[in-house]
Amino acid sequence: MKKFIFFVIIALFLCTPLIAKSQSLNIVYVDLQRVMLESDKGKDIRKTLTGEAERLKKNLDGKQDELQKLKDALEKQSATITPEARADKEKQYQGKLKDYQRLVNDYQAELQQKDMEYTQKILKEIEEIIKGLGDREKYALILEKSQAGILYSNSAIDITGKVITLFNETSKKAPVKK
Repeated sequence: MKKFIFFVIIALFLCTPLIAKSQSLNIVYVDLQRVMLESDKGKDIRKTLTGEAERLKKNLDGKQDELQKLKDALEKQSATITPEARADKEKQYQGKLKDYQRLVNDYQAELQQKDMEYTQKILKEIEEIIKGLGDREKYALILEKSQAGILYSNSAIDITGKVITLFNETSKKAPVKK
């Protein structure tokens, strides 16, 4: 029993510096999603993507109107034309419908690709800002709010606002490349 008590005392003596050091660790978190939504560059990118989506939607709307007119004409003429002519018109409609569906898929893939490219680029820039901030402020650990699985934290350790401010300042020096 004396050996056990002696061992516990020695272990506490050896661990005390580690415990004291861990209490002085400066741990903070950042919400990258919020940085992406609230930063000037994030807003510019969203505006660009929205404009691109609207342009593609106008093109799709034109194609959809064309398809609807073809379908309406087919329905009106179905009683008055020969079965061969009707089959031919239905084949044309089905071909145009498949083209339209492919175009929709292509546009969606294009928008997703652009979104991913912009997101990766902006995240690299934000990561550099966070690393610099961590070095300057002597943070021991910076967590990402959603990825770290933080269910609760004191808002005093949230540095998202600081990151947004630094990112906006950095972005003003180097404008966004589209």
